Amino acid sequence: MFYRPKNPLYRRVSRRKFMELGGASAAMLGTGSLAVGLNSVIMHSPVQAQSSDDAKWKQYAGSKLVFLSENTPPSFAIRDNIQAFYNLTGIEVEILTDDLPVVQQKVGIDLRNGTADYPLQYVQDKPIGAPFGDLYADLSPLFGDDTLPQDPEGYGDDVWFENFMNACGRYYDGEKIAALPYDAAVACTFYRQDVFEAQSPAFEADYGYRMEFTPDTTWKNVLDFATFLKARKEAGEDVPYGYAQHQGTFAWTTQLDIQRMMFAHGRWIDFNIDDKIGSKDPGPTNWGDEQSVLMLEKFKALADASHPDNLANGTLELNTVYQSGNIAMQVQYHEFAASVEDEATSRAAGGRTAYAVCPKGDPEWIVNGGEAVNGCNCGVGGIGISGNASEDLKRAAYIFAIWSTSQNIQYDVLAGLGGTPTRKSVLVRPDVIAAKTRPTTMPNALTFDAVYDYGIKDPHFVLGPKIPTANEYHSIIASETQKMLAGQQSPADTASSLKSLIDDINDF
Repeated sequence: MFYRPKNPLYRRVSRRKFMELGGASAAMLGTGSLAVGLNSVIMHSPVQAQSSDDAKWKQYAGSKLVFLSENTPPSFAIRDNIQAFYNLTGIEVEILTDDLPVVQQKVGIDLRNGTADYPLQYVQDKPIGAPFGDLYADLSPLFGDDTLPQDPEGYGDDVWFENFMNACGRYYDGEKIAALPYDAAVACTFYRQDVFEAQSPAFEADYGYRMEFTPDTTWKNVLDFATFLKARKEAGEDVPYGYAQHQGTFAWTTQLDIQRMMFAHGRWIDFNIDDKIGSKDPGPTNWGDEQSVLMLEKFKALADASHPDNLANGTLELNTVYQSGNIAMQVQYHEFAASVEDEATSRAAGGRTAYAVCPKGDPEWIVNGGEAVNGCNCGVGGIGISGNASEDLKRAAYIFAIWSTSQNIQYDVLAGLGGTPTRKSVLVRPDVIAAKTRPTTMPNALTFDAVYDYGIKDPHFVLGPKIPTANEYHSIIASETQKMLAGQQSPADTASSLKSLIDDINDF
């Protein structure tokens, strides 16, 4: 269920207008209360460095905050457990959830208008953080502030999984921290090991090697698997198609799908910039070079061997196709394991699915002299605070941000709704370690070896491009490659068109 603002027209107003609109009602909440935006109210009882921890947690008791987030498992879990935060702090939090493109539009309007209707915001690394990173409050001065409660683990890069703080917390600047890692969706391979085992003898007879998935399985092997299963399917056998891509209408995940395959082959990236911090001036794109043309040819070949509804399968649809038993393999985000393992809704549950790293680049498909890696990418959602907020509002919001990204809360989300932790300490708990093998009560943990122990580590991990025009870039990638997959233009023409359009939006 989506939770929407009750009064979406509310904006900051003058004191006189504030009283005319009923500001006296807010004043009745108590001395020092102030309505500060859409449904937000701040009350503050000053504390000192020597104050008790309880006083520091409760210094904004009586306040109300609004958190606008994508409709992800952590947001639902925190909403369901919000009474615990209220008991700890006396702060009421209204959590509004919606699809990511809607969240992106709303936070963009709020940030650029100079308002703070949503003082707490979901900062997805590239769709939200890349264009708006400068407009978020810098959290680093609040780390260690002895008048605020603090997480005992701290907030250094080492307490989060590799690359996560850079992914969602830093934009074009190695110092400012715009968000704390809140949830993550990291790519890995979901495959039907029962189908692979059953089909391996026939596949080996045709191709000369076993049908299996290992860390050394390449994208060329994936193309072979898909081609083999499609031929048997079309011959009337009761087998699933082999593969399907992330296409559909969500441009960002289409771009991520292409990026994984591109990076696996020679660690190809779109721009010659720091891939994790990003750049406001990325320069000319690498699209149009020999490697990019070759990879578009291979991406088209894989599309031709995929499920017939390939162009209509966005990320959610793709997972539904996999759960329904219509494909034997998908590269999907690890948060989806919980739904795949639900025996009430998934034909891929019950031990039929195995989880592995993303496919590796094939040396025969690398012409740029680079390394073959298991190209893995992700979306890391952070929790950030509007830079437009008052100092007290930022401080109250910070209390919620550190609580919602703490080890205990992340564990509760994992155990309750199948969330995806961002703090390393969650994975050292004995029951989480045990949950990484079947039988398990935390199905997302089945992916943790492939994701946290391998995929997010260098040299396999690719993040960017983190650029101000990220969303325009995603749309161009999706539009032009989908034309190619539909047979409207060649891979070479697509690479040329991508270079022209991308260089144009970046004024190069």
